[in-house]
This record gives sequence, C-alpha cells and structure tokens, in this order.
Amino acid sequence: MTKLKSNIIFNFLGSAWLGILTLAVTPIQVHFLGVEAFGFIGLITILQVLLGTLDLGISATVTKVVSSDHSDGRSASSDAVNTASSVYWIIALFIAVLLWWNSAKVAAFWLSRTRLDPVTVTLGIQIIAVYLGLRWPVAFYTGVISGLQRMDVLNVIKAGVHTLRLVGGVVVLFFVPDLMAFLVWFAISSAVELLVYATFTYRLLPTLRLWPYFSLASFKDIWKYSAAMNLIALTALVLSQADRLAVTKFLSLEALGYYSIAYNASIAISLVQSAINSASFPAFSHSFSSGQHADLLSRYNKASQLMSLVVALPCFALIFFGHEILHLWINARVADEAAIVMTWLAGGFFLNAMVSNAYMAAVACGQPNLPLKVNLLALVLYLPLLYGLVLEYGIVGAAAAYAGLNVYYLFTLLPQVQAGVIKQGMGIWLRINFLPFVLAGVGVFGAAKALALLAQQGWQVMALLALGAALYVAIAWFFLSQALRTDLSSTAKRLIR
Repeated sequence: MTKLKSNIIFNFLGSAWLGILTLAVTPIQVHFLGVEAFGFIGLITILQVLLGTLDLGISATVTKVVSSDHSDGRSASSDAVNTASSVYWIIALFIAVLLWWNSAKVAAFWLSRTRLDPVTVTLGIQIIAVYLGLRWPVAFYTGVISGLQRMDVLNVIKAGVHTLRLVGGVVVLFFVPDLMAFLVWFAISSAVELLVYATFTYRLLPTLRLWPYFSLASFKDIWKYSAAMNLIALTALVLSQADRLAVTKFLSLEALGYYSIAYNASIAISLVQSAINSASFPAFSHSFSSGQHADLLSRYNKASQLMSLVVALPCFALIFFGHEILHLWINARVADEAAIVMTWLAGGFFLNAMVSNAYMAAVACGQPNLPLKVNLLALVLYLPLLYGLVLEYGIVGAAAAYAGLNVYYLFTLLPQVQAGVIKQGMGIWLRINFLPFVLAGVGVFGAAKALALLAQQGWQVMALLALGAALYVAIAWFFLSQALRTDLSSTAKRLIR
C-alpha cells in the first residue's frame, strides 16, 4: 500500500471518529447550555481562526519543508524547523496575553447582543485566551508530523485528545451544567493536548530541539514562501470566517448558536475534505520536488475523484433532507431555524471541497500567488455581498453568501490551477471529476426526497434517505477511474483481512 493511500485511510478513520463524536455531543451541549451559550462555544472556533493570521504561513511551510527534505534524518531542514518552532511559541504567548488583556473590549464589541452577564462573557473570553494560547503550538507539531507523512500517528493523537475534550466536556456538564466550568475543562484539555503532540513530535523528529533556536539564514530561505502563505492565510481567513463574524457582529448570540449548529451538522463534509487534503498536500509536494509531473497528475485526479465520491453523499443528504436530519438530531425548533441555513452551507462546503485539491496543488508546487490573487479579488466582491445579505436575510443570507463565494472559486481558482499547474483542460476535470457525481447526487437524493414527501412516518423518511445513500454509492462507483476503483478495492480487501 502506497504512503498516500495509507495516509488517506488513516485520515478518513480519524475524521470519521471526530465527526461521530461531534455529532454525538452537540445535542448534549445544546441541551445543557442552551442555544445562546452554545453560540458562545462557537466563538472559540471563530477566534481561533481569526487569530490564525498570526500563523504567518509557518505551519504550511513546515509541512512543505519537511516533506521535501530527502536527506538522512531530515537534517537539511533542521535549522528551518527549529526556527519555526521558536517563532510559534513566541506567537502562542503573544496570543494568550493579547486576548486576555483585551477580553473586555472583545466582549463589548462582538457580543453586545446577548442575555449573558457581561462579567461572565469577559471571564469566558479570558479562559478562551488560555485555551487558544495552549493550542497554538499544536499547529506547528501537526505540520511536522504531516510533513513526515505519519498520518497514522497524527490521527491517533487527534482522536485521543478530541475524545478527551468532548467526552470529558459532557461529563463536566452532567455534574456542573455551567458555561464557565465547561470552558475551564476545554483549557485543561488543551494543556494535555499540547503535551501529547510535543512528546510524539520530538520522538519522530529527534533533530527538533527543546530549547529556543533561531537561524537567520534558514529564516530568509523560507520567508518568501512563508510570507506568500501568510497572505493567502490572511485573505482566506477573512473570506472563510466573514460569515460567522458578520453573524456575531450584526445578529444575536442566539442566531450565532443556530448558525453554529448548522455548521456542526455539516462537519462531515469538512472533515472528509481535511482527510484528503492533509494527505494529498505532502504527496503533491513530494511529486513536484522530484520532478514527477505524471505522478502529480495521477495523484491529483485520484484525489479529486475520491473527494467527489465521498463529499457529495453527505452534501446532498443535507441539502435534500436537512430539516428531517436536524429534527431527529436536535429538535423541531432548531430544524425550523437552521435547516435552510444548513442547505446553503452544505452546498458551499461541497464546492469548497471540490476546489481544495486545486489549492493544495498550487501551494505544493510553489505557486501560492495563484490562490492569493483569486482571494484578493474575492475580498472586493464577497464582503459587500455578505454585508447586504446578512442585514436583509440574517443567518440565511450569511450562508447564501458563503455558497456564492465557493461558486466564485469554482470558476476562477480552479481553471487557473488546471492550466498553470496541473496542465490539464478544465473540461476534462469537469467531465471526469465533477459533473457525474453532482448529477448522481441530485438525481438520487432528489428522487428520494420526492418519495419522502409522500411518507407518513419518520422512519420511512430515514429509510428513503438510507436507500438514497446506498444507491448513490453504487452509481458513483462506476464513475471512478479504473485505477481508483482498483486502489479502493485492494485497500478494502487489506482492511478486511
């Protein structure tokens, strides 16, 4: 089994476990905390991504540097990696102090429309500051492990620490159903997470130093790529989080709660995307650095078809059966408030996943300026649209704007990468990697939904949904290339044995 295949399998297993955990604990969190306090939990993700601008593109650079290093013991990249480690720890301290010091200002500016006590909100943000500061270096260690292509280790760690955090959080809520106690547990779990990641990374890469180290020469070597990655990360951050930031600023914390629930319901799509992307990026980088374009093209098309196969299923299930799923998962009120939002978000997540391999290929092949230019233009077009739609249509408008953003990516970033990096026509990509799976998803789940409208009982609707999912997999299987079908079949046989 090739490294790419095994890494994708490990990522799928890890992502599946994270998805199951998230889907299982979300109703419990909403039950104990309420929708408004759950919206406050959603603020953690927003702040974490917002502060991602301080990453400076280092984590992606570390992955690329380590995966491209073919020397014994990865000694050639030692100075660069150790320099990046020192920078990351400095930034972690800066983030914790900055957010703690400005907690009252953050509470007043972003969370003024809430029934929660201002003192409670400020204290909650201070706890989040500790949580984010402790979690910050984890991105560096993840970058190193990904560069080493040890997705087996990475996913075992991810599964373990997320199980501790989420299951432990449920236990805390059972005994102390309080928002502050829940946040304190998150901070404690982040300390455990950091210790585990650091321990395993030092074992996998013995050249990584325990004490601070800085090499000016290495810093200069990686800075150009890192700076470009930082600009991409900055623009991508604004674009990917602007919808939730707009909801937080212009709508109520309760509205953010419903929006966060819709996000969590769509998490299967983003987890599958992440599973494929995190395995593909170092593989693309290795093929490019070795001058093997044919291998790069083969891996790219396989990753794109695999993405279509597995992402379209949850996407179209949520689009056509979103209300029924939310009703069964949470309750009828949440379904009424968030179903349309989830439909738009699922469509946006699907398109984002389909373009993500093109983004990974551009960055892995040393052309980060392609996505950067696309993102800069998107800022001009997307933000005014988002502002208008949120004010006019609330959380539905925010989700619709996000879907529109990803339509833009499909017709801008993808064609440029196809022509400039992959050297393959856009028409070929649409014909073999996209349209067959979209048509299968719309046809199968659309027909299942039409039949569900005639159903009298809830179990009949769920049975039709399950039947639609099985039929989609059967049809989509035949749209895969022979090489990918062979790979998946042989992999399945090995796993069964």
